[in-house]
Amino acid sequence: MKEHNEDRFWELATLKIHKEANANELSELSSYLTDKKYAKKYAEIAYLNEDIKATQQLSHVSQQNSWTYIKGNLQNKTMQLFRKVSGYAAVFVVALLLGGLVVQLWGERANVEQFAEVKVPLGQMSEITLCDGTHVWLNSGTTLRYSNSFDRKSRNVILDGEAYFDVEKSDIPFRVNLKHSVVEVLGTEFNVISYEKDNSSEITLVEGSVRVNSPEGEKIAQLKPSQRLKIDDHSNIKLTTVDTEFYVSWTEGKIVFRDEKLTEICDRLERWYNVDITLEDKEVEELNFSGTILKDKPFNQIITAFELLLPVEIDFKHMPGAKDKITITKK
Repeated sequence: MKEHNEDRFWELATLKIHKEANANELSELSSYLTDKKYAKKYAEIAYLNEDIKATQQLSHVSQQNSWTYIKGNLQNKTMQLFRKVSGYAAVFVVALLLGGLVVQLWGERANVEQFAEVKVPLGQMSEITLCDGTHVWLNSGTTLRYSNSFDRKSRNVILDGEAYFDVEKSDIPFRVNLKHSVVEVLGTEFNVISYEKDNSSEITLVEGSVRVNSPEGEKIAQLKPSQRLKIDDHSNIKLTTVDTEFYVSWTEGKIVFRDEKLTEICDRLERWYNVDITLEDKEVEELNFSGTILKDKPFNQIITAFELLLPVEIDFKHMPGAKDKITITKK
């Protein structure tokens, strides 16, 4: 019997879901579906696809709103998306209506502001293109929201998580609302890390210029390329010059570290692989590491590399039905 390949399964399943598979590909997929594991996965993604289709009526709110473009983007780029995450679809698009469900109240509440919401589960990534042409990469555990009026009178989004923005130039300012600040640009590239549960937010500018304001509209800083602004929960501000590759490389399915502290690396790995990592003492947290980590490599290869290259010992515990736990101690 031919050995099954996980990535090939997702490719074939995506072709079948979107009615793009030829006879040979359908036959090949059938061989996978004789395996209960793959049959279950296919049933789940087929169900998810039907759920997304069920929200199609949202596109009637405005022919210019971003919902239509996200839905089209999901359909047109599903192959690329599945290849990148090698698992379940990374994006769940949920339309929210203030005060009730869209499907039930659409006709009655047509004038109420609606929001599109894009959620990326832990351990996965995705990318979308908004209707103004802005390209957004979303990292693990990220939620992006915006109004159905986006790109008509304003370009405002709300972010909880990490995202890389390549903003299309326009006379309408593009604003990213964070828990501590508002990032405002006309057209540029920058990375934002602002998880609600974290005690700080970070804005890193790659190209162009960005203005960072307080939620009340007061100017906090004007960033230049390669500058990172960090704002904590007590409104303390720290502006530093950084290697932007560390903040951009994740969009290509890798993380490039150049003499980064182990504590910062582990923060990223926790979200990327959906695991819990504990550093046992301050000395371990301050260890520095250089290297490149690829998303498609097994996590145990990464922690083995840490043990080989750093003076640490690592205890890995697989937790069925929960996050795996990793404890790193000094040798």
